[in-house]
Amino acid sequence: MGFSDKLRAWLRGDSGRRTGGAGTDDASRDATRQLEEFARSRIGVEAFLEPKTAIYSTTVLLVADDGEYLRRPVKDRDAARDFAKRINIPIYDARQVGYPKRMRDYDQGKRPRRVELSELPPWPGDDSQTTGDADGPPPPPKPGGEPAAPAEGEAGPGVEDHEESDPGVEGDDEPGRGGR
Repeated sequence: MGFSDKLRAWLRGDSGRRTGGAGTDDASRDATRQLEEFARSRIGVEAFLEPKTAIYSTTVLLVADDGEYLRRPVKDRDAARDFAKRINIPIYDARQVGYPKRMRDYDQGKRPRRVELSELPPWPGDDSQTTGDADGPPPPPKPGGEPAAPAEGEAGPGVEDHEESDPGVEGDDEPGRGGR
């Protein structure tokens, strides 16, 4: 094809370049499938949108919580955002936030230490393990700074278990005055 043929084709709007076809659609479907599989099979996956450059097209980088990652091309920014929304993962612009340190650690062979549930301290207010009581956490404090009333059969903080005092003893009916 000579220069004049190329010029005529360009004037007609036929640049001669192939745009999108069955092969391109199959490749993008395959890339999307790989991204979805990665996101569903890992924990804590986040997406990072990488801009189009002179060499590479717009890409999505998925990073799992342990630093393992997968990068695949996407059509454009909107397609990347739609993908992240569809599989319910957060997406960040890599130009603005950079890349997570866990990616570099993963490449260097460093693996995060996972904390086992048995290593964690008991949840605050979780008395069910010690007393067999599964009522939930203690009630919140009352407004005005007064401590919450103790539950039935429990003594409040600083309250000792005393026998009932004799009503005739002087000072028992007025706290802070007289008494023992």
